[in-house]
Amino acid sequence: MVQSSRSQRKHCLSIQQQLIAMMLAKHYIFAYGSLINSASRRVTGTAGNSIPVRVQGLKRYWVSFASTNMRAVGVRPDADSDCNGVLFEVPQEELEKFDIRERGYVRHALSHEQVSYLLPEQNKLSNDNTIWVYIYPEDPHKAQFNPISQAYLDVILLGCLEVDESYAREFLETTHLWQDWHNDRLQPRYPRAIKHYQEHRLDALLVSCCDEFTARYD
Repeated sequence: MVQSSRSQRKHCLSIQQQLIAMMLAKHYIFAYGSLINSASRRVTGTAGNSIPVRVQGLKRYWVSFASTNMRAVGVRPDADSDCNGVLFEVPQEELEKFDIRERGYVRHALSHEQVSYLLPEQNKLSNDNTIWVYIYPEDPHKAQFNPISQAYLDVILLGCLEVDESYAREFLETTHLWQDWHNDRLQPRYPRAIKHYQEHRLDALLVSCCDEFTARYD
């Protein structure tokens, strides 16, 4: 009887520890597109400070959705590729807001082993935190029926420049399928476009990194 009582106490203690761990665990999103931009994140919901990272096993593409008139970036699993982006903390109750923003993608958990931290002073997240990524569910090569929006790309690049220029270059050099590129800055297709005055800086960056820039049209 004493042994049974001890076992019950241990079981209750184990459940309590699990509940405490669940309460203390945090949720992070790996942002690899417009959510890299801190102002764009805040439009959607509560978001913590960003942590620049590189994730192994993801490849970034320009992808299409039937419900929009522009392409966005999306990632697919690819063992031979890396993708830079940022991690930011999201309260659990705010995750649904980001799910709504990222509709059309599928949210998956990332392994901590895939994540490399780009700032030497940055402490790694503990393994009890969950890192989420929004995966594009289709083959990106099969459906390319909308143009790239320069206004949307500007939001991403401005976010990348919050880290530094080499980080922005890495974004451009590790993103694929650049065809059909529309300069829509004057009349943005993207509903969360950000007004700015860095067009010349961004275009100079694009010229130096993207051969396809010469085919961009107004």
